[in-house]
Amino acid sequence: MKSIFTILSVCFISSAFAGNHPHFENFIDQGEVLSQVDGEYTLIMKKKNRLGIKIRTHNFTKADLRKLAIASQILQDVINSAEFEAAVLNFSYKGDRTFHQNNGLSNEEIYEHLLTGAEDIKPEVDHVMDFDLSMYRSWNPWSKVKGYTTPDTLTIFIHSKFYRRSSWTPVDVAANMAHEWVHKMGFGHDYYYNDDRPFSVPYAIGGLVTKVAKKLGYSKL
Repeated sequence: MKSIFTILSVCFISSAFAGNHPHFENFIDQGEVLSQVDGEYTLIMKKKNRLGIKIRTHNFTKADLRKLAIASQILQDVINSAEFEAAVLNFSYKGDRTFHQNNGLSNEEIYEHLLTGAEDIKPEVDHVMDFDLSMYRSWNPWSKVKGYTTPDTLTIFIHSKFYRRSSWTPVDVAANMAHEWVHKMGFGHDYYYNDDRPFSVPYAIGGLVTKVAKKLGYSKL
């Protein structure tokens, strides 16, 4: 497997808003571009295979963006892999090949729906995972929420306390992104933990991203 560190080339370019913003790193991998627009950053990853990724970020530092670039590559590689497809199709809950809280869909239908990239709030079939990521810090110092979103927005809020920890690896970021994006695709789970929640579509898909990423060798990043 080609190392992700060898395919990410880094260059420095001046911001169009140089008077207000410092230089920032621009990651390029076969057309992937990290650029600054109106004080925000947009990472566009060209579609490879069946599902592409487009990301708009708010309040991300250079270090945050560096981790995001790696995590996004991992997520794209995983979600387009044969290993991920097999994991979704063969997922089981209580002895049956199904997910908990599956909106009445079979494993095959869930997989095909994810490949459409048709988020509830942006329902066109574009085969792109659309992310609008906003970094925040909770007022509650004991908060254990790593990220959240609501049905009325495409924005996913990421808790900087967890994201910026060295122990929260790019694989963890990729899994969390997948979990929150599956919410955007119309799947939910119980608010409070119970024995069934890990088998809901958002939690299960996030777990499968972690499992497949490790199988593909990304756990060392």
